[in-house]
Amino acid sequence: MWDVEGVRARLRELAEADPRYRRFGANRHRYRLDPPVPEPEIARFEAAHGFELPSSYRAFITTVGGGGAGPNYGLYRWGSTTWARLQTDLGPDWADHFAVPFPHTERFQPWPELEICARHTPDDESFDPCWFTGSMVLSELGCGGFLRLVVTGEARGQVWSDDLAYDKGLNPGPQFRDWYLDWLAREVSTPGG
Repeated sequence: MWDVEGVRARLRELAEADPRYRRFGANRHRYRLDPPVPEPEIARFEAAHGFELPSSYRAFITTVGGGGAGPNYGLYRWGSTTWARLQTDLGPDWADHFAVPFPHTERFQPWPELEICARHTPDDESFDPCWFTGSMVLSELGCGGFLRLVVTGEARGQVWSDDLAYDKGLNPGPQFRDWYLDWLAREVSTPGG
């Protein structure tokens, strides 16, 4: 599914073309990938929480890299403290929410309030965990925005932008593989050049 050597070669090209890390987010990920995650670790997590990762993402983190270089500020390392902390938007039982289908198939803007779960209260301006079920945080957009991978539901495998902090809603995007390869294919552009 992934051309591992091709991805790594392209990352080397991007690093050579951007030695000062001026491409957005490059100063954080520096075009480096974390080591792949062992397959048994992923299988245990899936079994414990009643869902399966989308195949392109699962193959990526088990063969290419468990995090690191990627769109925006890069991919969070699977299972890291930072990754786990960001999943807690779903509440104290966050890991059990992965098996609950993601409730959206098109753009979602909660204001004015839209009721999508039984506990949702009208005029509640805080984010409700029911908006994010079936998804996990992949990457940071910056300024309170994130990218989420849908792991359960009709939009499974898609990367959605979560820009609720800036009142821009949850917005659908491409499948994980297309999203990552599109980022790799883009030329490096630097300020003023």
